[in-house]
Amino acid sequence: MKFLKNINKLNGCKAAILTNQSAFGFNGKYHFQTYAEIFDLKTIFLPEHGLFAELQDQVSGDELKYLFGDMQIVNLYGKEEKSLVPPRESLTGVDVIIVDIKDVGSRYYTFLTTAYYILLEISRLKKETGKAPIFLVIDSPNPIGKKVEGTPLQKEFESFVGVTSVLHRHGLTPGGLLSYYNETFHLKVDVVVVPVGVFHPKSISQFEWVPPSPNIPTQSTCLVYPGMCLLEGTNLSEGRGTTKPFETFGAPYLVGKAKEELDKRMDSHQSDDFRLRALRFLPTFHKYTGTICEGYQLMVLKPKQFHSLYFILYFLKQLGELFPKEFEYLKGVYEFRSDRPAIELLAGDSVLLDYLYGKLSESALSEYLDQSERHWMKLTKPYRY
Repeated sequence: MKFLKNINKLNGCKAAILTNQSAFGFNGKYHFQTYAEIFDLKTIFLPEHGLFAELQDQVSGDELKYLFGDMQIVNLYGKEEKSLVPPRESLTGVDVIIVDIKDVGSRYYTFLTTAYYILLEISRLKKETGKAPIFLVIDSPNPIGKKVEGTPLQKEFESFVGVTSVLHRHGLTPGGLLSYYNETFHLKVDVVVVPVGVFHPKSISQFEWVPPSPNIPTQSTCLVYPGMCLLEGTNLSEGRGTTKPFETFGAPYLVGKAKEELDKRMDSHQSDDFRLRALRFLPTFHKYTGTICEGYQLMVLKPKQFHSLYFILYFLKQLGELFPKEFEYLKGVYEFRSDRPAIELLAGDSVLLDYLYGKLSESALSEYLDQSERHWMKLTKPYRY
């Protein structure tokens, strides 16, 4: 991985940028506004949710309009899957592609997948023409640190919510993960990583939490997201439409004797790492809008020990046993894919799916997770800093 020592060399270069509101400066300006004073900034690439995180998940940004001088706005989350790939003309005629956007530490989170698709297209451009822009990553800390969770995504499950070989909780910074992609997949792009403090010594987003998308309101949301995002593939509410998405979850059908047994099982499964608080909630949008849900608030007590993915895998397995008629995995289109259920794209691993369907023991799951996580830590050691 390359680090830039002399940023003055880039002054005046023609540039494009992938960014959003998560990159915000102490001077009251968004980072892209500061770059416009350093570079000849031609294009802003919009990720999912828009430049200011205006849009909910899986909502096209085609209708978004912004006025920033003569800068071109290229939406990379439209109504069709082909919109995810940057148009070739947006990559030619520029010297630098800047990536300055917050990640939340989970492979499902689409911002760095969008950056990966840009990286792939730059690689293709370089192979075809022999020329390509520098890929400049403005690096920021991983909000949930270097701890990892999960198993490598298997090729057959690759999608916009998961790149092959990456764990559910990867433990890397944006610069580390994008450098991993570049070298592991032999893309041969000139990737350069710069700590955010080099360009923005007093960037507020280094110290204060700026929500990168509508349903990651706090840093604590990031701690549970590596596991709780699997709820998107089920008929449980993941808490969208509440003030604590992914920390609040449930469904109207969690009642009766089966719910009492579920409470017992989850109570016996609890440790000092987390607590479940039983509650009722009413989503104001998304699943079960305007309907009272019975559920829980997940409270993480020891972030360094808590394993969000293992928690939700265990929980979903219990639901399958106790609510066989009510609980279900959703079908239909999810992040442009309709050939596989969302739970398969999110779990990304046939072994984990076997566990959910009752074909794998608790001990086998624990051993498999441990081995996968140890291997990933060794594999990604060069990209951790």
